[in-house]
Amino acid sequence: MDSSSLILSPAQLATLFSKLRQLESAGLPAIQAFALLAESDTSLKTPLVLMQRNLKAGIAISEAGFRAKLFDDTLRALIHAAESSGRLAEVYGQLTRYYSRKAVRFAKVRSRMWLPAITLAIALFVQPLPALVSDEISTGDYMFLTFGRLAILALLIVLLMRLPGILRNAGMGDLWSRLQLAIPVVGQHIIARQLNDFFFALTMLLEGGLAFSEAMPKAVATIRNEALRAKFSPALKILDSGASVTATLEKVSAIDRMMLGVVNSSEQSGDLAGGISHYNQQQAEVLDRQDDELATWLPRLAYALVAVWMINSLL
Repeated sequence: MDSSSLILSPAQLATLFSKLRQLESAGLPAIQAFALLAESDTSLKTPLVLMQRNLKAGIAISEAGFRAKLFDDTLRALIHAAESSGRLAEVYGQLTRYYSRKAVRFAKVRSRMWLPAITLAIALFVQPLPALVSDEISTGDYMFLTFGRLAILALLIVLLMRLPGILRNAGMGDLWSRLQLAIPVVGQHIIARQLNDFFFALTMLLEGGLAFSEAMPKAVATIRNEALRAKFSPALKILDSGASVTATLEKVSAIDRMMLGVVNSSEQSGDLAGGISHYNQQQAEVLDRQDDELATWLPRLAYALVAVWMINSLL
């Protein structure tokens, strides 16, 4: 799900929904639950207090959280459906598991990249040291070759992280999306991960009582990659035509035959949400294992690049 409009990280969302599930299961009214959260979590005190005010004004949980920027459009739709169906505790639990997995993935990659980053920083300071000792370079040159390079590298990393947002603001978001999907292996993983998020949102909305024609556009909105999201346009155009769920999703070229088979059998059995959800959870576990492999190989690749750079500079 897209978290670009949220002020919370996946780890914070996992913690928030975990506490909400506990309080909801204990039977506490929403106003009291969010008041307790505001007192216990100082980092989110401001948005939680704002949400509490919205709740006191008679605004629904889903809308109050959206106005406080605790929920994005998708979360607002999911929680609204949960409120309508009386399944808040269950949905909070599902969201806790979803964001916990997401937070763990990010944490693994981040933690394993620290050591290669430190190794690179040390290499930056060690590499020009012999030239400084032998007076081949001045102290100013050494400072530039070390702190200067480090600052340039940090700036490049920040720019790379902000590049998607910069391109979107410049009206080039579609170009960036197509470039992402064009990268071998990476593009396939992006498609698989975002389709998994799409089906997760779709099944939760269906379980919340929404009709497929209403749930489909909201689930499509969770897809962050614009090029991939555009592939759903043919399906969205026939939502009101009376076509079956399977026939509708067949219009999306990115959805593989295996998933379409699951959709078809689930639709025929009368348990569309349950059948898709079960298969989608299995796919999520496969993707999690792939993320584990990525977290293992990225540091090795970083070490290799540092080693090549050091050997090249020595030669």
